[in-house]
Amino acid sequence: MLYERYGSARLEELGFGDGPYAPFPKAEDRAAWRSISSEKRESWLRLTERYADYGWPVLRVSDYRAYWTSGDLSRLSLAYFERRSVLGILVIAECMEGEGKYLDQILNGIFAICEETTWVFPGHRSHWKEFDKEESIPSETEFGVELATVETARLLLWTRYLLGSKFDAISPRLNERIVRETKDRMLKPYLEHDDYWWQGFTPGERVNNWNPWCNGPVLAGFLLIEEDPDIRKAGIAKVMRSLDAFIATYPADGCCDEGPSYWSAAAGGLYECLEMLSLASQGRFDIFGEQIVKDIGAYMPKVHIHGDYYVAFADCDAKASPGGGGVYRYGLSTGDESLVRLGASLPPSGDPSTRIWFNLYGYTRDLFVEKERLAQRMKAPYMRDAWFGVTQVMTAREREGTEQGLYVAAKGGNNEEAHNHNDVGSFLVFADGYPLLVDLGTEEYKAQTFSSRRYELWYLQSQYHNLPTVRGVLQRNGGRYKARGAAYAQQDGRSELKMDIANAYPEEAGIASWERTVRLDRDGVAAVTVTDAFAMKDEAPAEMFHSLVTPCETIIGGEGSGEIRLTYAPGKQALIRYDAEHLRTRIEKIEHMESRLRRNWGDRMYRIVLEERQPVAAGERTIAVTLDRG
Repeated sequence: MLYERYGSARLEELGFGDGPYAPFPKAEDRAAWRSISSEKRESWLRLTERYADYGWPVLRVSDYRAYWTSGDLSRLSLAYFERRSVLGILVIAECMEGEGKYLDQILNGIFAICEETTWVFPGHRSHWKEFDKEESIPSETEFGVELATVETARLLLWTRYLLGSKFDAISPRLNERIVRETKDRMLKPYLEHDDYWWQGFTPGERVNNWNPWCNGPVLAGFLLIEEDPDIRKAGIAKVMRSLDAFIATYPADGCCDEGPSYWSAAAGGLYECLEMLSLASQGRFDIFGEQIVKDIGAYMPKVHIHGDYYVAFADCDAKASPGGGGVYRYGLSTGDESLVRLGASLPPSGDPSTRIWFNLYGYTRDLFVEKERLAQRMKAPYMRDAWFGVTQVMTAREREGTEQGLYVAAKGGNNEEAHNHNDVGSFLVFADGYPLLVDLGTEEYKAQTFSSRRYELWYLQSQYHNLPTVRGVLQRNGGRYKARGAAYAQQDGRSELKMDIANAYPEEAGIASWERTVRLDRDGVAAVTVTDAFAMKDEAPAEMFHSLVTPCETIIGGEGSGEIRLTYAPGKQALIRYDAEHLRTRIEKIEHMESRLRRNWGDRMYRIVLEERQPVAAGERTIAVTLDRG
């Protein structure tokens, strides 16, 4: 799409390199930087005070090696990401203050990072053939283009763009060092390689958020520091071809199957690339009218529940922070009112020191649209219904335009999706914007997460999703384990998704058919019902149980009542009704909550287990969720 329309034959017409590429004001434009609200300026400068005497932490070889010895990334991560966040914070503070107060510390940070033996994160070294996969000691000659490298390069590139004139006044060696390190570690290997899996040049390789995430800083490098017009042209053309591979393999319904917390890197990364190409060509590059580009952006308002809660399946976090500025700009570029409204409704960016990655381009672009964005005073659109037919994801809320009432989302799909969990047929339910029945998400990434033992991790297994377990057999990972016959129906009073999930389980489960229907009824007393109609092969009775995962305090009704009460907010309860004649209930506490799960849900979760009282060969079971309005 990009290369076909704007490829090598037309790149010269776009004028890349003909004039200054200035997507936002540099530090010397004092009028522009003074135009930022005093509140925003003061918040950044207050944040920066804690780093006035910052001691740049050492990156220890023993911490790098820990990935191989124990699978632990946390010890290296703390120092590695902190260095970069602090540098980014100091750079923006210097642009705001403008009097050189933070320059010495900025120079310290630049040289600390430039002198690192490698920018490559240990778990990413195995992605290309030159690296010895068994070697735990980094080499100063091993360069590869992966997430940590490109994020580091992006930070240095935009630091040079913003403060380059101040650096030159001190010594030309400062800018020269940034240019040399960025070219050696990112631009040169990018041009030399077609075999990075994320580039999309390997037939049959499905790319994910890595593609635009990596291509964005690479593109910035060719636009900002490459002076040779032939190399610049070759680099931009290659980025276009790589982005085409990302767009071509993206679900045609626009659904980010990696989830909302990855949308900023996937769709947001794509938008950043398209925005840079548009700005650098003075608007001559424009692909925002393409339907797939529009649909990729439109995903976010369709899966927004309330506040920072989004529809989250697989590795995705339940709480996402997509960044209001990027969402808002994407909506303006594609003419999507719902995306604009969502972007305008989001709060200002939070404390950047709490983020893993410090996107200096994104933060700075946002600063110069923040006043306009927040002045809109828009409310999130709270879309009533959405259906992603390719990915097989349904969302529905009781009433459009408000978080009040019931909200349900359900998925079919398969068990070989990006950041996959074994969760075909799972669903989630919210009430008044609060979580009732949820998808847990994932813990902090570690070596096992990306190994052959991935599905030994408990939170990836179907028994810790809102799904049945039959004969003790769980869903299996792989593309053949999928939903069949997924059918979506929607009318004013009802939205539902019906599918057969039997094929998501291996043969030993002995399931002939398992038709699951997830439905929201709006008429009368609103209710979410989940109905399972199942049959075993050869009519062989099977032991089975149904799992429901909740963060809510849970009370089981008396024996035979068929009721469970969930307290989802002070003074607010939901009621789950089930078939007590056939099912007995127990509650299990999930107390082994590590840091990433705790950030989303707190210290404890619960699994409601609805267990068949006796083995059964066929049947129909329904749970119904309503809100206690009395």
